[in-house]
Amino acid sequence: MTPKSAPSSRDEIVTALFGLFRRGGYDVVSLSDISAATGLGKSSLYHYFPGGKPDMAEAVANHRLATMREKLFAPLAAEIPLPAKIAPMTRSVDSLYAGGDAPCHVANMLPSGVGSSPLKAIIVEWIEALSEALKQAGIKISAARVLATDAVVRIEGALVVAKATGDKRVFASALRDIGADLAGR
Repeated sequence: MTPKSAPSSRDEIVTALFGLFRRGGYDVVSLSDISAATGLGKSSLYHYFPGGKPDMAEAVANHRLATMREKLFAPLAAEIPLPAKIAPMTRSVDSLYAGGDAPCHVANMLPSGVGSSPLKAIIVEWIEALSEALKQAGIKISAARVLATDAVVRIEGALVVAKATGDKRVFASALRDIGADLAGR
């Protein structure tokens, strides 16, 4: 990997880390890889992230959680009819996962055997936001939770299948079907 010029802010470092962890996976990316990709020496990386790689992963997960809150969860809370909430959600999911071409950021960020609060929050808050949107549309909370969980599982599963097969149509089809299923409630 060719060293890049050093980022000028912590946010730029986190953005670079996100790309590395998303593509390579937390367990595979080394500090040497991170140093090469960011142009920062290990001591500079530890200046920004005193806890090392786990701190980096947490910063990346928090960054992604903030994006998900803005792009997915907030629109689901809008005071508009359910179909008008679901369509933007599926468009945002499509964009966040590059039409099924980008790996799942949650799966690739989970370090072996270690949980992460921000990573857990991404999934939990997504299910809660979608459950609440369904509940506001008149669906009983127990059924709304099942439907929301199923939708997130289907989205994440479709992403894995699309990546494994190299067929992004799998992801597009799943998003379309999920959107239609949820909006038709």
